[in-house]
Amino acid sequence: MIPYVSPSRRPGSLRVMTGSPHSRSLAVAAQAGLAATVVGATALHLGWARQVDTVRHAVSDYALAKGANRVFAGTVASLTAGSAALLAGLVRSRLPIGASATALLGTWCGGLALAGIFPPDPLGATRTPSGRTHRYAAGAAMAALPAVGLLAARRLRRLPGFAARARRLSRTSWASAAACLGFLVADQCAARRDAGPVARTVGGWLGLTERVALGLELGLLHQLATAVRAGRGKP
Repeated sequence: MIPYVSPSRRPGSLRVMTGSPHSRSLAVAAQAGLAATVVGATALHLGWARQVDTVRHAVSDYALAKGANRVFAGTVASLTAGSAALLAGLVRSRLPIGASATALLGTWCGGLALAGIFPPDPLGATRTPSGRTHRYAAGAAMAALPAVGLLAARRLRRLPGFAARARRLSRTSWASAAACLGFLVADQCAARRDAGPVARTVGGWLGLTERVALGLELGLLHQLATAVRAGRGKP
């Protein structure tokens, strides 16, 4: 925590301030964005279950399903806005998560924005510039977020009252990293045109592995937002 000397007090009298009072509002906005993301994702999974296979197809395939593109765009926009609010809240809270974690969280936000702007390619189709941009931006975002959680957890555990919160964040981040690795393997197998039986089987789990990874990353973002609320500025 950063000591702050109040100009209205005698010299030598100190009060502890951990961040701006606005950080709580930003954390609430972040959690609202995450809640809207869950609502949008639920609508996509229920409304287009016959068009998109949740085990085999990637989440971005909802952008290609008839009538689902606007819901998908709104869901990605909600997640991007919530993540941006979280980034601003972390900066204003002055929680000591470090410059690397802050930069990686910015990578997550930027990757989400690009993935929402550039449409994906259908599974098995020839790669286009738009599809490549979507693919690499989404991949960079998913890879960056577990590192954010691990870096933040390492620093937060040093703060009084944050040890248990940091342990939960660390566990979620490791689980998220493992799930992202599983998704990466499935994605590489699904992209191979000369895949053998084993690779085809692994690639067939592409959608499920991605959904597990994204679910854990939503949980990670929620934990970071609650940390901001716990560490907001106090007199």
